[in-house]
Amino acid sequence: MSALARPNPEPWFEANLCGPSGRLRPRRVAPALLLVTTRRILVELLPLICWSLCLAGVWSVLAAGWALASDGPQSPAAQEAALVMWGPEGQLRIHVLTQRLQCPVLQVDGRSQAMALRVGPQNEPVSAQRSARFPGRVCETVLSHRPRRLTLNGQKLPVPARTVVRKIVLLGDTGCRIKGLILNQACNDPGQWPLAQVARSAAGEHPDLVIHVGDYLYRESACVSGGCAGSPQGYGWDSWRADFFEPLQPLLAAAPWVLVRGNHESCARAGQGWFRFLDPHPYLAQQSCSGALQEDDLLTAPYAIALDAKHQLIVMDSAAASEKKLRRDAALVSRFAQQFQRVAQLTRGHAHNWLVLHHDALGYGYLPLLGYQTSNATLQSALAQAFPEGLGALTIQLVLQGHIHTFELNRFAGIQPLALITGFGGALLEPEFPDWIPQGFEPAPAARLLETYNDQHFGYTVLERLTGEQWRLTEKDIQGISRLTCVLQMGRAPYGFDCVEQNPGTVHHPRVQP
Repeated sequence: MSALARPNPEPWFEANLCGPSGRLRPRRVAPALLLVTTRRILVELLPLICWSLCLAGVWSVLAAGWALASDGPQSPAAQEAALVMWGPEGQLRIHVLTQRLQCPVLQVDGRSQAMALRVGPQNEPVSAQRSARFPGRVCETVLSHRPRRLTLNGQKLPVPARTVVRKIVLLGDTGCRIKGLILNQACNDPGQWPLAQVARSAAGEHPDLVIHVGDYLYRESACVSGGCAGSPQGYGWDSWRADFFEPLQPLLAAAPWVLVRGNHESCARAGQGWFRFLDPHPYLAQQSCSGALQEDDLLTAPYAIALDAKHQLIVMDSAAASEKKLRRDAALVSRFAQQFQRVAQLTRGHAHNWLVLHHDALGYGYLPLLGYQTSNATLQSALAQAFPEGLGALTIQLVLQGHIHTFELNRFAGIQPLALITGFGGALLEPEFPDWIPQGFEPAPAARLLETYNDQHFGYTVLERLTGEQWRLTEKDIQGISRLTCVLQMGRAPYGFDCVEQNPGTVHHPRVQP
C-alpha cells in the first residue's frame, strides 16, 4: 500500500481542523499539533525512557557491587567500628568491624598493611535465647611494637603512649539493662542511661589508656516499657552496637583499651560477641562459645600488660565465677585457684602489680533486705585454697574490679592491696548504701576493712600518675565534674589513701566500727 493510500492515523484531525468547506481552521492548528505530539511521545517514546531508566538502575547496582568487591579505597562509612586494644605478650591488636567484602588496609607509620579476616558473618544459636546475628566481618591486625601513627581510610586511630602511661580512664558495667518484666532501664533517656555522655566526658580527659572491667551488653529481653521503646534485644550485632560501639565511639577513638570479660559475656549470654569483637586473643571457632565446651573450659589464662618498666596490669578472666554461696562447685573453685596461681607467677620479678578482673575479689555490696554482702563466693573459696593469706600474698598493690554497680574504694589492715570497684558506667545502679559498716566486717577472708568510700551515681574514674608510687584517683560524674579526689599511697604496705570530697556529704564515707 502506498503512503497516499494509508488510512489516516488521526481521523479527528480532518474533522476538527477543517471547516465544512474543507478549509483549514488556523485557530485550531496549534492546540491540535500539541495534542498529537504529546500523544506520540506517550505512546512511542515513554517505553524507551522506561527501558533506559531500568538499564541505568541495573548498571548502578552492578557498579556498586564491583566497587564493593574491589581492593580500592574504602569509605570510612563502610566501617562500623575500630578498636585498638592491648593483649598478651605486649601485643597491640586493632579490630575493625566492617560490612565490606574485603578487609581494609591499615596505615602503620606510613606503611600499608592489609588487615586479616578474624571472623566472617554468621548466625549463632544461643541456648534457649534468641539467635545472635552477626552480619558483618571482623578484621584484625596484630602488632608487636608500639606504632607512632595508625590510620584507617584517612582517619587517625589511637596509639599507645611512647614511654609511660600517665593517665588512665576506668569504667565498667556500662550497657542498658533490659531483663524480664521488671528491669527495664530507660535506654532512650540520657539521664537514666548516660553512657554516651560518660564517653564524651571521659574522652575529654585525653587518657593514655582506657580500662573497662567488663559487662558490656545488657539488652537481654524485649523492652516492655516506653523508656526503652525500639531497643534491640538479644546478643547479636544490633545489641552490641546499641550498648557498646555507638555510645562509646568517642572514647574508643581516644586511647587504646584493656578489656576484661564479665559474667554478661559468658557463653550463656553475650560470649559469642565477646570472642568476635573484644577478646584480645586469636579467634578459634571451637573456643568462641559456639561449641559444646563448658563455660569454665573457656576461661582464658591471666596475662600481663606493662604500663612501664616497673608497673604492670594482670588481667584475669572471671566470667564463670558463681555468685551463689550454696553453689560452689569444687572443680570450678580449683580452676580459679589455678587462675590465682598463674597471677602469682606473673607478679614474680615485678614490684608493682595491679590485678584487673570483673568480679569483686576484694569488695562488698549491699542489698536492702539482706544487708552487706561479702566478695564473690567462688573467688573467695579459690583464694582460700591457693593463698590463705589472701591477695596480699601476691605482691599486688591495687585491685580493679566491677560487677557491683557502684563506685567503691577500700583500704584494709595488713598487707592487703587497695581495692577499687568502678561499676557505675551506665547500667542500672545499686540501691543507696547506708552510712555505717557492721563491726568486724571483712569483705574477704583476712581482709579487715579500715576505711571505705562508696557512691551510687553514674560516672567514671580517672587515675593519674604523680610522683614515686603515688597516684591521684578521681571519681567523676557523667559531666566530668569531680566528686571525690584521693591520693593513693602504694609504695609499701600497709597501702592507704587520703581523700577529699568536692561537696562534703555527697559521697558515702561510712564509719567503720572497730
